[in-house]
Amino acid sequence: MPSADRQPVAAIRTLAIASRDISRSRLAELAFDGVPPALVVGFVSPHLDFPDVAAAIRGILDPDQRLVLMSTAGELCSGHPGGLYGPSEGAWDNIVLESFSRELLRNVSVHVVPLHSEDIRSGAITLSDEQRVDAIAQDLATVRPPFPLDCRDTLALAFIDGLSASESCFMEAVYATGSFPILFVGGSAGGTFDFRHTWIFDGQQVRENHAVIAFIKLAPGKRYGVFKTQNFEKTGVSFTVLDGDPVRRRATRVINPDSFEVVGFVDALCTALECRPKDLGDKLRSYTFAIDLDGELFVRSVSGIDPKDGAVSFFCDVHPGDELFLVKATDFVGQTEADFAAFLKGKPKPIGGILNDCILRRINNTPYLPDLTGFGGIPLAGFSTFGELLGIHINQTLTALFFFDADMPGGFHDEYTNRFPVHYARYQSSFSKARHNRLGMLNRIRQRLIQTLMTQADATATLSGAVAQITTCAERGAADGMGVLTTTVIDLLAAVQRITTERESVAEALGTREEELRIAEARRVAAERRMEHEAQRQHERKLESLGCLAGGLAHEINNMLQPIIGLTELAMDDLPEGSTAHRNLACVITAAQRAQRLTKQVLTFSRADWRTPHTLPLAAAVRNAADMVNIIGGRRVSIDWHVRVDDVLVHADETGVVQVLINLVSNAIDAIADTQGLVEIALDKVWLAEGAAGGPEYAEGWYAMLSVRDTGCGMDAQTLERAFDPFFTTKPVGQGTGLGLAMVHGLVADWGGHVSAESTVGQGTTVRILLPAV
Repeated sequence: MPSADRQPVAAIRTLAIASRDISRSRLAELAFDGVPPALVVGFVSPHLDFPDVAAAIRGILDPDQRLVLMSTAGELCSGHPGGLYGPSEGAWDNIVLESFSRELLRNVSVHVVPLHSEDIRSGAITLSDEQRVDAIAQDLATVRPPFPLDCRDTLALAFIDGLSASESCFMEAVYATGSFPILFVGGSAGGTFDFRHTWIFDGQQVRENHAVIAFIKLAPGKRYGVFKTQNFEKTGVSFTVLDGDPVRRRATRVINPDSFEVVGFVDALCTALECRPKDLGDKLRSYTFAIDLDGELFVRSVSGIDPKDGAVSFFCDVHPGDELFLVKATDFVGQTEADFAAFLKGKPKPIGGILNDCILRRINNTPYLPDLTGFGGIPLAGFSTFGELLGIHINQTLTALFFFDADMPGGFHDEYTNRFPVHYARYQSSFSKARHNRLGMLNRIRQRLIQTLMTQADATATLSGAVAQITTCAERGAADGMGVLTTTVIDLLAAVQRITTERESVAEALGTREEELRIAEARRVAAERRMEHEAQRQHERKLESLGCLAGGLAHEINNMLQPIIGLTELAMDDLPEGSTAHRNLACVITAAQRAQRLTKQVLTFSRADWRTPHTLPLAAAVRNAADMVNIIGGRRVSIDWHVRVDDVLVHADETGVVQVLINLVSNAIDAIADTQGLVEIALDKVWLAEGAAGGPEYAEGWYAMLSVRDTGCGMDAQTLERAFDPFFTTKPVGQGTGLGLAMVHGLVADWGGHVSAESTVGQGTTVRILLPAV
């Protein structure tokens, strides 16, 4: 067995050359013992003619060779004379290529997706974020890699036009499709700081306003790990964005949630950092901004400052209501190397890796780059990006993929790969969580503002009373005192008028902002409903097709069974009862009648209304499922049925009950494996006190209890905790989807019920379903 100190077999090669050195002999260095690589990824200086470089490399490599190139804001490559980071000042001539062997990558599939960002580049915005996400999602729906997507051995390298400003829309569209349950990692193509062009080459064509995705499936015995590091910590200062443009990525004004003071963002920053506007850029070299989601910082880097408009531009989208935390840089080298050492703990030496590092990390830490030596001896290549991808769009964060030989004692463990469903759920929900955080922040400001206005309204009434009293005193007073009293009255009246005007202005602005939020939320809800309706229509069309097919098959089978049954009965009439031939023919009729019942069940299962819950006699439904379920058991597994009640009614559908039993019994049989075993299916009726089923939402009353018990291998506590998670399975790759128990949970929840599992290693498993009795 290999150890953590074993040198891995060379499966990744890197090559750094100048454009004049592009030749067949130099590119041959990317091969592995003369065998062409499975994939070549390249990073090209923005000062070179990108189309010419792409054409030259493409012309030398094999025509079937998978090739992806992107322009950079600086290249990274192990073996550089000056360290990992190549030159990025002036105009440099550098191309970094990284090749991956066929022993590492079993399959690669490259796809191109339009980002519909031409309007952003032109400056005349025509699409909202919701419309852009919908358009990208429609294009993503046509992407179908030619191999199964398994998060344990499959991932997506995603490279995006760095000037499209559409990274967040792209990732939101990825999750909206629900078709890619794997990690997306990569970055935005870089370029020169005139921000005119960034380029991506998909192996056939140079692209702008597009994303290029390389789906890669690792070879057996290979694994990947995800490394992420950033060197920032909160300062205790934050700013709540009042005016933000998520498309142009600008924040103009911020609001103090306590005092309701509205100021330009630049002025607020100058006050917080105690500097003048002209010095703000230098001051921010040690600072940046981040939003906080579930306790994790997601950096939002500054791309420009406009003191005239008081606006700050970002490399990520910002929205009204975002709370931007001011964060301060920490030790760049120390933090990076400490995080990398923690990442490698318990892992073998990496085969190699791809690095995606933000250009601002490079610029703000230029003096320290040569001191970064913790990656020594590992084949690495990468680029300084205009934005990084790790499930979502982030800035000023190094995101990296490292590849490993996984043949090691105790198995291979990595935080991202081992707990990917958790990370996937966080990434998927991050967009809605950010939206809810923004709405919550604006709502809290609104509530405090209303309370303040009510307080000011009381002050207005007090001032009005004081005005009346002073006026009366003035009328009664002596002529000598009138001057002082008149001045006081005028001052109080002006105060009342000022407060009233301010209240009306704030109320009008608040109403306008609230109406904008209401319209935006209505659009989002409408888009979600359209997607739900479209999915429902597709599902109905699929079920209708299945129904037609099942109906046709049922009629054909019945047409064959009827003469079999009829002719067999006629033949039995000619034979004496009790004879061997008579008994054999009776068995034929019994088998044919059983086939008729099975055909009827299949037809029922395929009807378009099979999932419509209704009042159902559960005992009859369980008995009707027996024929189909018993077939699954075979000869080595005994299936015992114990239907102890006949009068219990539940709100469910018969076909769903059949599907639940098939999934539970199939799992039970798999757990029994190759030994003789028992599966026991029981139906009973129980009385539960309030909350006894696991939560206060289960009211006191009678429940139908359907249980499936097996004598299989059982599950440990960690496996049992995740048994109902989508995509979680203990079966080998290709032998299970991890959706069976998740579907059982979904059906039972639709019926208002509760499902639970008890298991002990070596003693079997019991799954109990509780459904409220009607």
